[in-house]
Amino acid sequence: MVVYGHRSLDAMQIREAARGWCDLIWLVDGEDPSAAAVLPLLRRFGVVVDALGASPKDAAEALRAHSPDGLTTFYDTGMEHIAAIAGELGLAFHTPEVALGLEDKLYQREALRSAGLPTPRTVALPPGADRATVEQIGSAISYPAVLKPRRASGSWHTFKVAGVEDLGERWEELAAEGPEAMIVEEYLSDGPDMPGGFEAGYVSVETVAVAGQMTHLAITGRFPLAFPFRETGFFIPATLPSEQAAEVVDLAGRTLRGLGIETGAAHTEIKLTAEGPRVIEVNGRIGGGVPEMLRLATRVDIVKLTMRAALGRPTELAELPATSGVAYRFFYQPPSSARRLNAIDGLDELKAQPGVESIVMHSPPGTEIDARDGTRTYLFAIVGSAADYDGVLAIDGFLRTGITAVYDHA
Repeated sequence: MVVYGHRSLDAMQIREAARGWCDLIWLVDGEDPSAAAVLPLLRRFGVVVDALGASPKDAAEALRAHSPDGLTTFYDTGMEHIAAIAGELGLAFHTPEVALGLEDKLYQREALRSAGLPTPRTVALPPGADRATVEQIGSAISYPAVLKPRRASGSWHTFKVAGVEDLGERWEELAAEGPEAMIVEEYLSDGPDMPGGFEAGYVSVETVAVAGQMTHLAITGRFPLAFPFRETGFFIPATLPSEQAAEVVDLAGRTLRGLGIETGAAHTEIKLTAEGPRVIEVNGRIGGGVPEMLRLATRVDIVKLTMRAALGRPTELAELPATSGVAYRFFYQPPSSARRLNAIDGLDELKAQPGVESIVMHSPPGTEIDARDGTRTYLFAIVGSAADYDGVLAIDGFLRTGITAVYDHA
């Protein structure tokens, strides 16, 4: 049984991973436009049960008629609700407490701290608080710091703040939009230069857990962020030397155990700070772009492994499978001042570059843009592979010089 909704993996990608070995039950909320738009496609590839919007008890009752053997989800939203449905059905999934830690960043920090893992000091900012209250609460930590929502992904409304006054100004700016509950936490220090000299100072570890047994499938490297915290690109494998890679993988394992994760996929972001590796955050699902990169670099299907995990089947893979070449995914981000994309040129030439497998348009001409929305402001994504890092850098260079975009600016 696959929970399908807003920002889930593509339905065809899920279907291909299931082909030939399991049947699919799609659990959806018919009131969710992103699910409603693809219902005819979902019905072609399995049974559709429109019960995600119901209570856990009622949803479980609707699902029992189809005798599901396992349950998984490929996006963050509603993890606690899904955990409650799994509990009603007696299926392996996160407990409600674990699901809360995967959805709520404040709770996650507290859980990691309780598990003895080093975490930055964090304070909660209640929605609707006035500036003076926010500045008073924020004075309990050191600066610089990062302001972000307690429940969101993709760096939505995430900003670096220099001090309490800067925090107050940013809070007032967001207040007009009725910001949800947020946190502000101390900024994780920047570490030494990365081995290749071109990477961002953080990575992610991609993991599949089966009944408490974890297989770490890859360490994903990153390209530098666009302001304020928008991701621009990823690649597998990361450039870390073996000793540092082992340290990062060990931290990911201790982190997932500290959160109580037993079954499913996890995406653990880790920064290489001056004090050593530190956890940025954990997502209880496959990381964006990871399936494509893993397939190209290792021929491993992490979507299939995640569904197998839900059925209690081991990955049967060695940790960090060997890679062939370097797989990448780039997000082409507009400048932070852009407010509307008018035109874009160079995509045909980009598609002709060696190793480019696919280009998917996300924000076509005419799209309104706001950098505060985080990574999801990207214009298009590109997936491909190269023999080495120089080949990946060649694509990065083309994106900088061969693509022309015209915007309206603030």
